[in-house]
Amino acid sequence: MKVFKFPLLTITISFAIGIIAAYYLQWSFSTLIVSLLFCLGIFSFLFWKSKKALLQNPFFGITTYLLAFILGMMSFYIHSDLNSKHHYSKKKFEETNSIRAIVTTTLKPNEKYHKYFISLSHFNDSITTGKLLLYVPKANLETLHSGDEIWLNAAIYPIPKAFNPYQFDYSKYLEKQNVFHQIYTQANQIKIIQTHKTFDFYIERLRNNLSQSFDIHHFEPKTKAIIDALILGQRLELDKETITDYSNAGVIHILAISGLHISIIYFFIVFLLKPLKRVRFGAEIQLLTVLGILWLFALLTGLPASVTRAVTLFSFISIGNYFNQPKAIYNALAISAFFILLVKPNAIFDIGFQLSYAAVLSIVLFQPFYEKFYFSENKIAIYFTDIVLVSLAAQIGVLPLSLYYFNQLPLLFLLANLVIIPLSSLVLIVGIVILPLNYMLPSVAVFLGKILEFSIQFMNDYIHWIAQFKSVIITNISFSGWLTFSLYLIIVGFIYWMYHTKVKNVKYVLASVLLFQLSYISVKWNENQGSELVIFNEKSTLIGMKNQNSVIAFTDVPENHNTTLNHYTRGTFSDSLRIFPMQNTISFQNKRILIIDSIGIYRTSIQPEIVVLTQNPKINLLRLIHEIQPKEIIADKSNYKNNIKIWEATCKKEKIPFHAIAEKGFYRLK
Repeated sequence: MKVFKFPLLTITISFAIGIIAAYYLQWSFSTLIVSLLFCLGIFSFLFWKSKKALLQNPFFGITTYLLAFILGMMSFYIHSDLNSKHHYSKKKFEETNSIRAIVTTTLKPNEKYHKYFISLSHFNDSITTGKLLLYVPKANLETLHSGDEIWLNAAIYPIPKAFNPYQFDYSKYLEKQNVFHQIYTQANQIKIIQTHKTFDFYIERLRNNLSQSFDIHHFEPKTKAIIDALILGQRLELDKETITDYSNAGVIHILAISGLHISIIYFFIVFLLKPLKRVRFGAEIQLLTVLGILWLFALLTGLPASVTRAVTLFSFISIGNYFNQPKAIYNALAISAFFILLVKPNAIFDIGFQLSYAAVLSIVLFQPFYEKFYFSENKIAIYFTDIVLVSLAAQIGVLPLSLYYFNQLPLLFLLANLVIIPLSSLVLIVGIVILPLNYMLPSVAVFLGKILEFSIQFMNDYIHWIAQFKSVIITNISFSGWLTFSLYLIIVGFIYWMYHTKVKNVKYVLASVLLFQLSYISVKWNENQGSELVIFNEKSTLIGMKNQNSVIAFTDVPENHNTTLNHYTRGTFSDSLRIFPMQNTISFQNKRILIIDSIGIYRTSIQPEIVVLTQNPKINLLRLIHEIQPKEIIADKSNYKNNIKIWEATCKKEKIPFHAIAEKGFYRLK
């Protein structure tokens, strides 16, 4: 298989790289226009010249990819809300702002709040655009729905950065969805002006009605949550235990409608419509029916990114099969990805987008070799062999990304998939069949519902059993972006060798393995060279010191900080972690650090460079500054806000740098 036999694939890759480059380079619109016109001029000239040439000029191909690269940058710029002159961020923020907006998306709630994305129409009496994250207390009398136009007076806050080093940064995640600020409201503060019967409004209402149709079965909440997730794409009611079990078993993808579920629906529909090929225009009817059902299903789920890309992909596969081009899967992959990125460039940063295309591409690349592993001609044996091989191929394709994003490797994913894929296929098909029967033949639907309920409960119990084997789940794996790239080079080299099984081609595999080893040594060496002290953004005091490849932590409640310390140890590629009780003084690189806790007792003879205030010490800060003359004062998150404001004012008056961790985030000293 030669990549350049599929130019659409390489053009799409160039387009995607352009989007990534635009995110980091942040070129101005004028620079992009000049670059685009320059590339377009060269492309037009070489295209005109190539029509007269017998042999193609390689510069024409290079210019084509460069043009796709610039178009990717331009697409990102156009779709970035911050570049709109009417964006709310270009307005002046008041202490409380008059906001008028329309609810667009309902998000998964947390313990205290319902969460929504809202699209602004007015901001402080100015016509504006942009999206905000809205938190509404669960005590609120009214629940918001898509299409509701709301009005409120509230303060707007930036979405906070990651609380601590190497933790998931929710602000960056939302930034890539053009959401930069959030609003916290009080109970019954929001006024619903009217409800716009938008596309989202009708889809949400239809989806809610379909979900409520299952009420006749009286399913348990866990069972109902799985049905909503698999059939309607709604994961709002999934409990933490279920999500944790599926994640630890390596089958969390089952709970999010993606390529696996769409493929099940696709092949099920094709199987049912197979007799149509015997009649006139049967192939055309089959194609239109398949496309119609797939996109109807996508609409019912609310067109989330995972469903949209899967349906787009299988739509192009269906069209390719209609034109007797079943081997054009690579072009189908490229076209579907290109269209998605053209409409929503930020999708390239979506973890689901990356995982799904990596998995599908890996499955397709390994597919020609499946037959070599068939040990029987029995169809059932072949089916289960295919499950194992497809799961293994998909896992190989997503392995580098999984290590980078999730830092864990469940070793029993094959054992889990062997049972879960057939079961989830059964659940999905039976659930879709039951859906119309809930309205037309409730008694038949209830009977089939027993099968559905048993299948889901068995699936949950099996996954829970698999997830209990924690010893076969490798966690806290240190991994970086460069290691991800290097590991993909190994996979590419191995696939190339499989397609060209010559001894001399083994050198590519060996070279990529050597590069990965050197990359790991280099990354670990760089990480282990420096030393740093971190005062973490935690409710109870936590101070960490990294010295080369080891971490020392000081805290009186270590059980409260396991997750934070694991993230930090993993992110710094450290080999050891030692925890000690909190001390009054700490020395770091010839600097003395004084920790003053609730007792408020300290020795003036220490003469520290840095003072850390924790647990609301009752001290006279002005006298402390005059007595020991510190160079910097830090207040961690365990202090009251009022105390922090008083201390900050004192430090400002005395011209002493002050760092409030609750406001500015964790403190790092190198």
